[in-house]
Amino acid sequence: MKRLASLMLLLSATLHAALTSNYAREEGWQWYNPNAPEEEAAPTQAPTLQERLAGMSPSEQKKVLQQATREALDTAILYPSAENFRRFMTLQNFWTDRATDFTQSSKLARLKYPELDYNVKRSHYNGSVEARLTEEKKVQSAVISQVAQRYGLFFFYRGNNAVDNLMAGVIRAFCEDRGITLMAVSVDGKISDQLPKSRPDSGQAEQMRVTHFPATFLVDPKTHQWQPLAWGFMSHDDLDNQMVSVLTQFRATY
Repeated sequence: MKRLASLMLLLSATLHAALTSNYAREEGWQWYNPNAPEEEAAPTQAPTLQERLAGMSPSEQKKVLQQATREALDTAILYPSAENFRRFMTLQNFWTDRATDFTQSSKLARLKYPELDYNVKRSHYNGSVEARLTEEKKVQSAVISQVAQRYGLFFFYRGNNAVDNLMAGVIRAFCEDRGITLMAVSVDGKISDQLPKSRPDSGQAEQMRVTHFPATFLVDPKTHQWQPLAWGFMSHDDLDNQMVSVLTQFRATY
Protein backbone atom coordinates (compact mmCIF):
# COMPACT_ATOMS: atom_id res chain seq x y z
CA MET A 1 0.00 0.00 0.00
CA LYS A 2 2.86 2.39 0.73
CA ARG A 3 4.33 1.74 -2.71
CA LEU A 4 0.96 2.34 -4.31
CA ALA A 5 0.48 5.58 -2.38
CA SER A 6 3.87 6.90 -3.46
CA LEU A 7 3.09 5.90 -6.99
CA MET A 8 -0.08 7.95 -6.87
CA LEU A 9 1.95 11.06 -6.21
CA LEU A 10 4.02 10.39 -9.31
CA LEU A 11 0.95 9.69 -11.41
CA SER A 12 -0.70 12.92 -10.34
CA ALA A 13 1.50 14.91 -12.68
CA THR A 14 1.23 12.38 -15.51
CA LEU A 15 -2.56 11.94 -15.44
CA HIS A 16 -3.66 15.36 -14.21
CA ALA A 17 -5.13 16.42 -17.52
CA ALA A 18 -7.02 13.18 -18.05
CA LEU A 19 -8.49 12.85 -14.58
CA THR A 20 -9.28 16.45 -13.60
CA SER A 21 -13.02 17.23 -13.56
CA ASN A 22 -14.63 19.76 -15.91
CA TYR A 23 -15.43 22.16 -13.09
CA ALA A 24 -11.71 22.56 -12.46
CA ARG A 25 -11.32 24.40 -15.80
CA GLU A 26 -10.32 28.04 -15.41
CA GLU A 27 -13.34 30.21 -16.23
CA GLY A 28 -11.79 33.57 -15.41
CA TRP A 29 -12.36 35.66 -12.34
CA GLN A 30 -16.03 35.99 -11.47
CA TRP A 31 -16.07 39.80 -11.63
CA TYR A 32 -15.29 39.49 -15.36
CA ASN A 33 -18.52 37.47 -15.79
CA PRO A 34 -21.47 39.83 -15.88
CA ASN A 35 -23.96 37.00 -15.39
CA ALA A 36 -22.25 35.62 -12.30
CA PRO A 37 -24.29 35.83 -9.09
CA GLU A 38 -23.03 38.16 -6.43
CA GLU A 39 -22.45 35.27 -4.04
CA GLU A 40 -21.47 31.77 -5.09
CA ALA A 41 -20.99 28.65 -3.06
CA ALA A 42 -17.40 27.77 -2.30
CA PRO A 43 -16.00 25.59 -5.09
CA THR A 44 -15.84 21.90 -4.31
CA GLN A 45 -12.31 20.62 -4.14
CA ALA A 46 -11.55 18.13 -6.91
CA PRO A 47 -10.78 14.63 -5.62
CA THR A 48 -7.14 13.69 -5.70
CA LEU A 49 -5.81 11.04 -8.04
CA GLN A 50 -5.35 8.65 -5.13
CA GLU A 51 -8.98 9.17 -4.11
CA ARG A 52 -10.21 8.55 -7.64
CA LEU A 53 -8.15 5.40 -8.01
CA ALA A 54 -9.33 4.15 -4.62
CA GLY A 55 -12.92 4.38 -5.91
CA MET A 56 -12.12 2.28 -8.98
CA SER A 57 -12.24 -1.47 -9.35
CA PRO A 58 -8.90 -3.31 -9.61
CA SER A 59 -9.44 -3.73 -13.36
CA GLU A 60 -10.05 0.01 -13.77
CA GLN A 61 -7.00 0.83 -11.66
CA LYS A 62 -4.87 -1.50 -13.77
CA LYS A 63 -6.08 0.13 -16.97
CA VAL A 64 -5.21 3.62 -15.70
CA LEU A 65 -1.78 2.52 -14.47
CA GLN A 66 -0.98 0.72 -17.71
CA GLN A 67 -1.93 3.78 -19.73
CA ALA A 68 0.24 5.95 -17.48
CA THR A 69 3.17 3.57 -17.97
CA ARG A 70 2.80 3.67 -21.75
CA GLU A 71 2.61 7.45 -21.75
CA ALA A 72 5.64 7.72 -19.48
CA LEU A 73 7.62 5.44 -21.80
CA ASP A 74 6.58 7.37 -24.89
CA THR A 75 7.47 10.65 -23.19
CA ALA A 76 10.89 9.35 -22.14
CA ILE A 77 11.59 8.19 -25.72
CA LEU A 78 10.37 11.32 -27.51
CA TYR A 79 11.66 13.78 -24.93
CA PRO A 80 14.72 12.16 -23.32
CA SER A 81 15.65 13.55 -19.94
CA ALA A 82 16.70 12.20 -16.59
CA GLU A 83 13.38 13.21 -15.04
CA ASN A 84 11.27 11.58 -17.79
CA PHE A 85 13.29 8.38 -17.54
CA ARG A 86 12.94 8.38 -13.76
CA ARG A 87 9.18 8.69 -14.05
CA PHE A 88 9.00 5.76 -16.47
CA MET A 89 11.33 3.53 -14.45
CA THR A 90 9.37 4.22 -11.28
CA LEU A 91 6.26 2.94 -13.00
CA GLN A 92 8.11 0.03 -14.58
CA ASN A 93 9.58 -0.98 -11.23
CA PHE A 94 6.08 -0.89 -9.77
CA TRP A 95 4.96 -3.58 -12.24
CA THR A 96 8.08 -5.64 -11.56
CA ASP A 97 7.41 -5.50 -7.82
CA ARG A 98 3.77 -6.48 -8.33
CA ALA A 99 4.81 -9.46 -10.46
CA THR A 100 7.25 -10.58 -7.76
CA ASP A 101 4.60 -10.23 -5.07
CA PHE A 102 2.15 -12.20 -7.21
CA THR A 103 4.64 -15.05 -7.61
CA GLN A 104 5.39 -15.15 -3.89
CA SER A 105 1.70 -15.07 -2.98
CA SER A 106 1.10 -18.04 -5.28
CA LYS A 107 3.66 -20.03 -3.30
CA LEU A 108 1.92 -19.16 -0.06
CA ALA A 109 -1.48 -20.06 -1.54
CA ARG A 110 -0.27 -23.50 -2.66
CA LEU A 111 1.03 -24.10 0.86
CA LYS A 112 -2.27 -23.07 2.48
CA TYR A 113 -4.41 -24.77 -0.18
CA PRO A 114 -2.55 -27.90 -1.32
CA GLU A 115 -5.32 -28.79 -3.78
CA LEU A 116 -3.95 -25.97 -5.96
CA ASP A 117 -0.49 -27.54 -6.14
CA TYR A 118 -0.02 -29.47 -9.38
CA ASN A 119 2.99 -31.25 -7.89
CA VAL A 120 0.68 -32.98 -5.41
CA LYS A 121 -1.37 -34.49 -8.24
CA ARG A 122 1.47 -35.22 -10.64
CA SER A 123 5.00 -34.77 -9.32
CA HIS A 124 7.36 -33.01 -11.72
CA TYR A 125 10.53 -34.07 -9.91
CA ASN A 126 12.85 -36.44 -11.76
CA GLY A 127 13.15 -38.72 -8.75
CA SER A 128 9.41 -39.47 -8.86
CA VAL A 129 9.17 -40.24 -12.57
CA GLU A 130 9.94 -43.94 -12.25
CA ALA A 131 7.33 -44.43 -9.52
CA ARG A 132 4.72 -42.52 -11.52
CA LEU A 133 5.42 -44.53 -14.68
CA THR A 134 5.12 -47.77 -12.68
CA GLU A 135 1.65 -46.72 -11.50
CA GLU A 136 0.65 -45.81 -15.05
CA LYS A 137 1.84 -49.20 -16.31
CA LYS A 138 -0.35 -50.91 -13.69
CA VAL A 139 -3.36 -49.04 -15.00
CA GLN A 140 -2.46 -49.92 -18.58
CA SER A 141 -2.02 -53.59 -17.72
CA ALA A 142 -5.46 -53.69 -16.07
CA VAL A 143 -7.06 -52.05 -19.10
CA ILE A 144 -5.29 -54.35 -21.58
CA SER A 145 -6.39 -57.37 -19.53
CA GLN A 146 -9.98 -56.10 -19.75
CA VAL A 147 -9.64 -55.65 -23.51
CA ALA A 148 -8.26 -59.17 -23.98
CA GLN A 149 -11.17 -60.68 -22.03
CA ARG A 150 -14.02 -58.70 -23.51
CA TYR A 151 -12.98 -57.01 -26.73
CA GLY A 152 -11.22 -57.71 -29.98
CA LEU A 153 -9.64 -55.54 -32.66
CA PHE A 154 -10.63 -54.96 -36.27
CA PHE A 155 -7.79 -53.74 -38.44
CA PHE A 156 -8.54 -52.27 -41.88
CA TYR A 157 -5.61 -51.76 -44.21
CA ARG A 158 -4.50 -51.45 -47.83
CA GLY A 159 -2.17 -54.24 -48.79
CA ASN A 160 -0.53 -52.15 -51.48
CA ASN A 161 0.34 -49.33 -49.10
CA ALA A 162 3.76 -49.32 -47.38
CA VAL A 163 2.62 -47.52 -44.20
CA ASP A 164 -0.40 -49.80 -43.87
CA ASN A 165 1.85 -52.84 -44.14
CA LEU A 166 4.17 -51.42 -41.51
CA MET A 167 1.21 -50.93 -39.18
CA ALA A 168 0.08 -54.46 -39.97
CA GLY A 169 3.30 -55.79 -38.43
CA VAL A 170 2.83 -53.59 -35.37
CA ILE A 171 -0.78 -54.61 -34.79
CA ARG A 172 0.04 -58.31 -35.23
CA ALA A 173 2.83 -58.21 -32.63
CA PHE A 174 0.72 -56.04 -30.34
CA CYS A 175 -2.19 -58.47 -30.30
CA GLU A 176 0.07 -61.51 -29.91
CA ASP A 177 1.90 -59.98 -26.93
CA ARG A 178 -1.33 -58.98 -25.18
CA GLY A 179 -3.54 -61.92 -26.05
CA ILE A 180 -6.08 -59.86 -28.01
CA THR A 181 -8.17 -61.37 -30.78
CA LEU A 182 -7.53 -59.69 -34.13
CA MET A 183 -9.63 -59.56 -37.28
CA ALA A 184 -7.68 -58.06 -40.19
CA VAL A 185 -9.46 -56.81 -43.32
CA SER A 186 -7.80 -55.83 -46.60
CA VAL A 187 -9.81 -53.15 -48.36
CA ASP A 188 -7.95 -53.40 -51.67
CA GLY A 189 -7.80 -57.19 -51.92
CA LYS A 190 -4.04 -57.35 -51.39
CA ILE A 191 -3.17 -59.51 -48.35
CA SER A 192 -0.23 -58.31 -46.26
CA ASP A 193 2.56 -60.78 -45.54
CA GLN A 194 2.33 -59.61 -41.91
CA LEU A 195 -1.31 -60.71 -41.69
CA PRO A 196 -1.70 -63.79 -43.90
CA LYS A 197 -5.08 -64.67 -42.32
CA SER A 198 -6.61 -61.37 -43.42
CA ARG A 199 -10.00 -61.33 -45.10
CA PRO A 200 -10.95 -59.25 -48.12
CA ASP A 201 -13.40 -56.49 -47.38
CA SER A 202 -16.99 -57.55 -47.98
CA GLY A 203 -18.71 -54.37 -46.85
CA GLN A 204 -17.43 -54.14 -43.27
CA ALA A 205 -15.45 -50.96 -43.96
CA GLU A 206 -18.50 -49.17 -45.31
CA GLN A 207 -20.73 -50.49 -42.54
CA MET A 208 -18.30 -49.30 -39.86
CA ARG A 209 -17.80 -45.97 -41.67
CA VAL A 210 -14.05 -46.41 -42.12
CA THR A 211 -12.82 -43.32 -43.99
CA HIS A 212 -9.04 -43.37 -43.40
CA PHE A 213 -6.44 -46.12 -43.43
CA PRO A 214 -4.94 -47.92 -41.69
CA ALA A 215 -7.76 -48.00 -39.14
CA THR A 216 -7.96 -49.91 -35.86
CA PHE A 217 -11.32 -50.49 -34.19
CA LEU A 218 -12.23 -51.81 -30.76
CA VAL A 219 -15.06 -54.34 -31.10
CA ASP A 220 -17.31 -56.01 -28.53
CA PRO A 221 -18.30 -59.37 -30.11
CA LYS A 222 -21.18 -59.91 -27.64
CA THR A 223 -22.97 -56.63 -28.31
CA HIS A 224 -21.62 -56.12 -31.86
CA GLN A 225 -20.69 -52.58 -30.93
CA TRP A 226 -17.51 -50.90 -32.09
CA GLN A 227 -15.63 -47.65 -31.87
CA PRO A 228 -12.47 -46.26 -33.46
CA LEU A 229 -9.29 -46.91 -31.51
CA ALA A 230 -6.66 -45.43 -33.80
CA TRP A 231 -6.29 -43.89 -37.23
CA GLY A 232 -3.02 -44.21 -39.09
CA PHE A 233 0.26 -45.61 -37.81
CA MET A 234 0.76 -45.99 -34.06
CA SER A 235 3.42 -47.63 -31.89
CA HIS A 236 2.86 -50.28 -29.19
CA ASP A 237 3.16 -47.79 -26.34
CA ASP A 238 0.82 -45.35 -28.03
CA LEU A 239 -1.73 -48.11 -28.59
CA ASP A 240 -1.57 -48.96 -24.88
CA ASN A 241 -2.12 -45.31 -23.95
CA GLN A 242 -4.91 -44.97 -26.51
CA MET A 243 -6.77 -47.96 -25.10
CA VAL A 244 -6.61 -46.50 -21.60
CA SER A 245 -7.90 -43.17 -22.91
CA VAL A 246 -10.76 -44.74 -24.88
CA LEU A 247 -11.93 -47.06 -22.10
CA THR A 248 -11.74 -44.30 -19.46
CA GLN A 249 -13.55 -41.80 -21.69
CA PHE A 250 -10.32 -39.79 -22.07
CA ARG A 251 -10.32 -38.85 -18.39
CA ALA A 252 -7.29 -36.71 -17.65
CA THR A 253 -4.60 -38.21 -15.43
CA TYR A 254 -2.75 -34.90 -14.86
